[in-house]
This record gives sequence, structure tokens and C-alpha cells, in this order.
Amino acid sequence: MARIVAVINLKGGIGKTTTVVNLSAGLALKGARVLLIDIDAQGNLSMALGVRARRTLYEAIVDHKPLADLRGSARPNLDLVAADESLLLAQQAIAGRTDWVRVLEQLVRPLRQEYDFIFFDCGGSLTVLSQNALMAATEVIVPTTVEPFSVRGLEKLIAQIARVKGSASVVRAIIPTMVDPRMKQSIELLAHLNRTYGQLVMPPVRVNVRLSEASAVGKTIYEHDPRSRGALDYAQIVELLSKAWSFQPQRAIPQPAAPIRPAAPAARAEPVVTGGGEVQTNVCPNCGHTLQRATVAGYRITYCANCRYRRQELINGS
Repeated sequence: MARIVAVINLKGGIGKTTTVVNLSAGLALKGARVLLIDIDAQGNLSMALGVRARRTLYEAIVDHKPLADLRGSARPNLDLVAADESLLLAQQAIAGRTDWVRVLEQLVRPLRQEYDFIFFDCGGSLTVLSQNALMAATEVIVPTTVEPFSVRGLEKLIAQIARVKGSASVVRAIIPTMVDPRMKQSIELLAHLNRTYGQLVMPPVRVNVRLSEASAVGKTIYEHDPRSRGALDYAQIVELLSKAWSFQPQRAIPQPAAPIRPAAPAARAEPVVTGGGEVQTNVCPNCGHTLQRATVAGYRITYCANCRYRRQELINGS
């Protein structure tokens, strides 16, 4: 059964669609079958993937068409049910139904056997469709910028999720976006997030113009600039979420990659030669814990689960 993931924040311009695109694309590159459903009337998900959709979610809600007839292929392993401004009228139609809060849940139920993950790209407010997405979701991911208003609003958002779902335990990840490590305020607020929410907080996605460029030209960050900071940051989050969800890739898309050496079972200072010809050990240089190694989206990633140390390199390059 597919995990149904709602990506939501009640504040606009914090990287929700960018997060949906690059998390789902990373999972698809690992071999996951992923369906994206845009429930924002702005329809930014189609633009971010460079897709022109002829049919939209409106037809499923108002005309009762099955989602299977409305989806289109955006990338290998990655399908999309698009949205446009007609979704504003669809929300009015939903509001008049007795089962108004379960509409999306009923629509996606027939597709759960076909996919590993189904992502909802929610809008920037708690609309009827956003509440539907929360009711249907088995997991919730919250992107947030590290700004005072965003961080303060996070507590209220989690409280609203708890009211809709009956518990906040469905929140699986908080992803800090647009983090500028040169700014003292960013570092302080990031530390506050880590103290408050602990392991829910993912490694930050740093400020990177390549991410906005990629959306503008309809590409994922892995297609637009796989050497960029944005690609490295999202690749690591994909790997961490894959482990948290116990996802084992079965149908990985072939990558021009050499096999990676498995990590040693114990924290020993045994050297490992990377693809760039450099020598590393299996021990974190910061805290001495055992380093973990994995591959995702064409990268070899070395990281420490204890202190968040990380190092990434392209498998077929430096």
C-alpha cells in the first residue's frame, strides 16, 4: 500500500512545490513508483515539472472521473495529476457534500496498490482540499523557512494538523528551506527547531538559486544542476526519508555508477577510497560515531546520524 504524503504549510513561498518535486524525483530515481497530485489552484507543480496537462483534478471531483484516467507521466516512475484555476470551483462543489472531508481519500484509494508513494502538493492555506489531503495522508511533511514568523507559525500548524488527524504523530519530517548559513538569525532559528522538534527536523536545504532556476525551466534539480547545493541537500533528505520509511528500492533507474563499498559494521578507522581518489575513514571526524554510506540520485553520500556531518560526491565524478 502506498504511503500518502501531504506536503503542507499555511505560509506561501516557503518551497512546498520545490520540495515535492525534488523529493518525489529522488524517490523515483531510487526505483519508487510515485504519484503526484496537485491540489493548489495555482497549478505550479505542472510548471515545475515542465508538463502541460490536458486533464486536471477538477474532472475527478466534479465529473467523478477516476484518477487513473487523469494522470500523466512526468518522468520515469513519476506520474502527475495536475491542477489549474478550475480547482477553485471544485472546492465549492466539495463543500456541499456530506462526505466533503473524505473526497480525496476516496479518489486515491483505488491507486494505492499501484504506487509506493502518493504526494499531495497543498496550497498555502487550510482550504477544503488541504483538509482533505490531511485526512487522506498517512504521513505529513512540513517545509518551513527559518524566519521568525515561519518558525512561530509552525507550532500553530502542527496544532491544526493534530485537530484534523486527532494526533500530531503523522508529522514525519520538518524540512528547513532557504537556509543561509552566513546569517546568524538562520543558525539560531535552525538550532531552535532542532531543540524543539528533535529528530523530526531534516538537514537544511541551503539557499541555492539553482533550485528556482530548475522550477522555471521545468526540470528537477537533479536534471538542471546535479552538482549544486540544492541537489546535494535534497538527495540526502531523500535517503534519510527512505530509511525512515524502510523503503527498499526494487526498480531503480540505471545510473552510470560504480558499486559503492558497504560501510564497516563497527566504528574502526579503516580507510575507504572514494570515487575522487580521496581517502576517508568509517569514523565521523566530528564525534567519532560510525559513518553511514548510501547512494541516491547519482550521488555517493557519507553522513553521521549523530551530529549531522555529511559529505557528498557524484558517483561518476568528483
